Amino acid sequence: MALCASEVEGGEATETQSNDVPPDIWFALILKSYNAKTKEPARPARDCTNKPLVTEDEQVNACIKHEAPALPPRALDGEKDLELVALDEGKALVWVRTDYFEDGDALGPIAVAEYRKNGLAIRALGALRANPNRVRMRMEPMGEGTVLVVESMVCPEGGDASKCARVMRLVPREGDRFVERPLYDEKTNACLGPATFALTQFEEIKREDGIVRRFELARTFDFEEGVVTVNEQVTIKDIDPTQPDAPPAVFRKAQIERPLKLDGTGLKTTKPLWESMMAEHGSVQVKADKPASVEGEGAAAGEDAKAGAKAGAKAG
Repeated sequence: MALCASEVEGGEATETQSNDVPPDIWFALILKSYNAKTKEPARPARDCTNKPLVTEDEQVNACIKHEAPALPPRALDGEKDLELVALDEGKALVWVRTDYFEDGDALGPIAVAEYRKNGLAIRALGALRANPNRVRMRMEPMGEGTVLVVESMVCPEGGDASKCARVMRLVPREGDRFVERPLYDEKTNACLGPATFALTQFEEIKREDGIVRRFELARTFDFEEGVVTVNEQVTIKDIDPTQPDAPPAVFRKAQIERPLKLDGTGLKTTKPLWESMMAEHGSVQVKADKPASVEGEGAAAGEDAKAGAKAGAKAG
């Protein structure tokens, strides 16, 4: 049975036949006590099954701490607060954003909706907190089930586009519910925070000799029949400010593949390459070691990279 439904008695719903459903219908279907006149849900917002949008799991709350203050609530806008992504078999992912926060995140019900002749049916439901900037959503196989993949562009305050980074958020689907699960260290079971991963990242450190050392991360994910592999490449470049026309010199480059697993408690991973490279080569002090050539990069990247590491990633 559907978790929630909106149906036309004794006929066909023309909107669902054309997949052209007005925002107010989505808001009324997915939210509890939505007021179409004021464009406001009852506060605090709840999904159509009357479940709160914030998790009540103490173990999850102990690991994932959302500390950014909420922005004042406002009326919902169909263009700004509704995200629709078509799925196969006449279904769609629907994210209704009811709350916003100072760090740029948005919160609201996420649903798998089915278009039917006489209306709409909600087949899976939960809460999603993610950045909505240039967001893309899809479902992928993971383990014995599936996971919601949310990618968005996160930018620093001030809007410097050169410092924006693509970020991936993973939310497992358990039966007919989307459930937020933390990221844990596979070996120590230590909490690593929310299952959020930077797909690109860079950091610069000015050394004592004036050289600017830049660290660059590129991260991709492969979802193959439930097996998830994280591919990471870290490149370290040295920039000489006294030679502005000279290209950066590659100091180190390392690449690894590592698995990402999902069980009943959360997602499991191990030590990421980024932290290893930062720890080994991120000091401002000048060391006596000589720069390695690109061809020799594998041996120079440390034992984690040399092993081809099934090493893990840290959120963000």
